[in-house]
Amino acid sequence: MIWQSAPSLLSPAVHSIAPSPADIHSHYADLVMSHQQMVASLRESEERFRLLLDSSPEAIFGVDANGICTFVNPACLRMLGYEMDEMLGKSVHALIHHTYPDGRPYPKEHCHVRHSTLQGRPTHVDSEVHWRKDGSSFPVEYWSHPMYRNGELVGAVVTFIDISERKRAEEALRASEARYRAMAEQSADWIWAVDLQGRHTYSNQRGAAMLGYAVDEFLAMEAGELVHPDDLTLYRENFQKAVATAHAWQNVVLRRRHRDGSYRIIESNASPLFDEAGRLIGFQGVDRDITERKQAEERIQFLAHHDSLTGLPNRILLRDRFEHARALADESKTHVAMLFLDLDNFKMVNDTLGHAAGDQLLLNVVERLSRCTRGIDTISRQGGDEFIVLLGEMPDLGTIEGIADEILAGLSEPVEIGGRCLNTSCSIGIAIYPDDGDDFDTLLQKSDTAMYDAKDAGRNTYRFFDVAMNQQAHEHLLLQNRLHQALVREEFLLDFQPQIDIGTGRVIGAEALLRWNSPELGEVEPDRFIPVAEESGLIVPIGSWVMVEACMQAQAWREAGFADITISVNLSAMQFRRPNLIESVAGALNRSGLPPHLLELELTESILLEDAGNNLDTVRRLRALGVRLSIDDFGTGYSSFSYLKRFVVDRLKIDRSFVRDITTDPDDAAIVRAIIQLARSLRLGIVAEGVETREQLAFLLDEGCEEAQGYLLSPPLPAAEFETYLRKRNNK
Repeated sequence: MIWQSAPSLLSPAVHSIAPSPADIHSHYADLVMSHQQMVASLRESEERFRLLLDSSPEAIFGVDANGICTFVNPACLRMLGYEMDEMLGKSVHALIHHTYPDGRPYPKEHCHVRHSTLQGRPTHVDSEVHWRKDGSSFPVEYWSHPMYRNGELVGAVVTFIDISERKRAEEALRASEARYRAMAEQSADWIWAVDLQGRHTYSNQRGAAMLGYAVDEFLAMEAGELVHPDDLTLYRENFQKAVATAHAWQNVVLRRRHRDGSYRIIESNASPLFDEAGRLIGFQGVDRDITERKQAEERIQFLAHHDSLTGLPNRILLRDRFEHARALADESKTHVAMLFLDLDNFKMVNDTLGHAAGDQLLLNVVERLSRCTRGIDTISRQGGDEFIVLLGEMPDLGTIEGIADEILAGLSEPVEIGGRCLNTSCSIGIAIYPDDGDDFDTLLQKSDTAMYDAKDAGRNTYRFFDVAMNQQAHEHLLLQNRLHQALVREEFLLDFQPQIDIGTGRVIGAEALLRWNSPELGEVEPDRFIPVAEESGLIVPIGSWVMVEACMQAQAWREAGFADITISVNLSAMQFRRPNLIESVAGALNRSGLPPHLLELELTESILLEDAGNNLDTVRRLRALGVRLSIDDFGTGYSSFSYLKRFVVDRLKIDRSFVRDITTDPDDAAIVRAIIQLARSLRLGIVAEGVETREQLAFLLDEGCEEAQGYLLSPPLPAAEFETYLRKRNNK
């Protein structure tokens, strides 16, 4: 009836299009199908949602407005150890919040989930403790999101993850950081970090204290603020290059200002710092105060190249000055004059007035020589009362004679020493470059010869070199001729000087020393024939013979049952430069059967520093054979000690010239002490040559020298006598 009355309420137009029963039935069917599709879609969506929840590795649960669990996924059940029915319908707070980490009760009012549910806002908690069914607990990070229905807050969804591994990693990282920070703070070196602007971001206590500051004061400064003005360019260039290339810097030596105004010498090493994205953020480094080491090196350098009494250049430095003067003379077409001076009757002053008076006289002589020479000239003390005056850019013979006359006049003036008036004079021998020779040693020898001619002429005069004086030239030629035959005739033999462990007294090595017994000349001193052998090139075959004989003798002692000792063999510069050196050494070892580590090759500093690039390669190849290397006559070379870092050697041998006066000359004692300290800091062995007194041996032992050789312990011995000495020493 209602449907029937409805048309009377409609306009005729509407009434004319009223739906038919078929239309109504079709529409209803569409509605039913649409509802079914919607229900199916909802079920599919719910299944997808349920599948996501069930497969999620994160724990997920839902609560209503009262904190009652409404759903929970498998991951949550696994983490907490509950079954589904043990959580659904239960208060989640009671299940997972037993106590605070410190053991205090965890009131429901403090629950973050509850707060987020009641207030209707999301909550993220980075770290909290959840409890499992078995009573154990674990740290979690969780997120809570409120749920609304028709605008009404009905609960919340909570997601959490187990962060136990993260916590352990963080704790391990903190412990590691604490360990490294403790190590950094206890380090004797300066450990620091800077940002890309050069501002300090970290410094250990040592670094700040090294320069007299507290850490907080230091961190307020830029890294370059305390750099010496002369070193700023070096610092900035290295820092800017490091920033531009993101590379480290190594062994950069800078002077940094101490709070007291002095400067410390610092060796700096640094590496780049990167953030997690790989961007350069600064540098960290380790610096070391090397002030004392540098001062010791400089002192050694000075004492090695200057006379300890007068401070004048010694022969080593004089040689270098000659090379410079020769180059200038070649350029200016002038001459160089070498004047060899020897004081007349100086021994009488020492014998009558004592050595202190003699030293005063020498210092007075130096002062007067300085007044007679120019700034470009060099005065050198050769030892005792001998001096060399090197005159550069001499235009003619007359100028040289004028200076020689002035020296004779100046030194003949009376001088008061110890309250007594002394008259002094000198004899001078003169050799001229290039007339009398074109190298230092030739001119030195010829000026020395001329000086003796001046003494023979009555002293207090000078003489120029004359070829007729040089009788040594005949001996030189004679020795050269005989040397050619000596090797073939087997006239050479070896003596062995023991090297002793000072602490135990045992023989630990031997130096092989060449001897020549000529049928015509008798026993020829090494100082006479070895320079001739080197000049003629015969030193190469002779040196090879020495190496083979020394190795074979050392192996023979081993086969006789003696304990292993190291055999030391000197290498000449000419041997070292020969391309077949490695083959020669290897051949000697193979032929004798001696283990390579028992052969030690002795090199001089000058050998290593001449053509250092090629020599470094030779040293590496020798090391590859397994032989030991030592530097002979250490401290007498005119060089930088940086070569010790490049050339890997095993031992340093202190030259006998330094050992001779260590108990009477403070400067020689200082040199030896510094060499020992240098060797120990570089972890090198150290052996002193020329030990002749018990006082010298005691000094070396007190200073930490490990090994010694010299006539106090034993002179060089023939092989049979050495064997007897070895048996006696090592079988005590």
